[in-house]
Amino acid sequence: MKNISLFFTLISFYINAQVGIGTTIPTKVLDVNGDLRIRTLTDKSTDSNYNNIIVANPNGDIDAWDKASLLNTVKDLAIENKKIVYFSNSPTIGNVMDCGKMQYRFEVGPLPQMRLVNPDNTTIYYTRIQKANSNVNTFIAPNNVTSNITAAYTTANTWLTLDPSYSNNTLDEFYMAYPGDTNLYRVTFLARNMGVDQYFYTMLCEKF
Repeated sequence: MKNISLFFTLISFYINAQVGIGTTIPTKVLDVNGDLRIRTLTDKSTDSNYNNIIVANPNGDIDAWDKASLLNTVKDLAIENKKIVYFSNSPTIGNVMDCGKMQYRFEVGPLPQMRLVNPDNTTIYYTRIQKANSNVNTFIAPNNVTSNITAAYTTANTWLTLDPSYSNNTLDEFYMAYPGDTNLYRVTFLARNMGVDQYFYTMLCEKF
């Protein structure tokens, strides 16, 4: 009798292809009604062969999320606060700051410039707040706000100068919004005289 019961149990298992632990009505191939404990886990964060993250919905259904997609999503949602500070007698052209879908740098001049992380045919509108800074650490005239400035990009994705009038001892704040993006970026440039041949360059990116 036991052999017959076991036979029908096995037949039922292969037909339904579902196993329940703690439940007699499994809804997945393996349905666990209870806690799960794994005693040994190995860090595979740097192993390119492990490219999926295990995720679960409120019902406890387990599935995978591509690791690269997850990292990009977290980066897109997180508040960015990136700063590059360095001393030089001229800007370091290769010193590029990523900021969302955009990149920034100082060009020789110094001039604040921007390009896209991924080349595209698009136009970005932005507002610039400019403050002139004297050698005694105070803002002096002229200080101004200019709105509805455009930066038109093509797939060539060349660096575009955001403020051709920029000079040392000037603070520029740029308020950027990428088309279709709900985030607002404030990007700050400051090139400060620190001596006769020495300057202090700062780029700051904040996302709101």
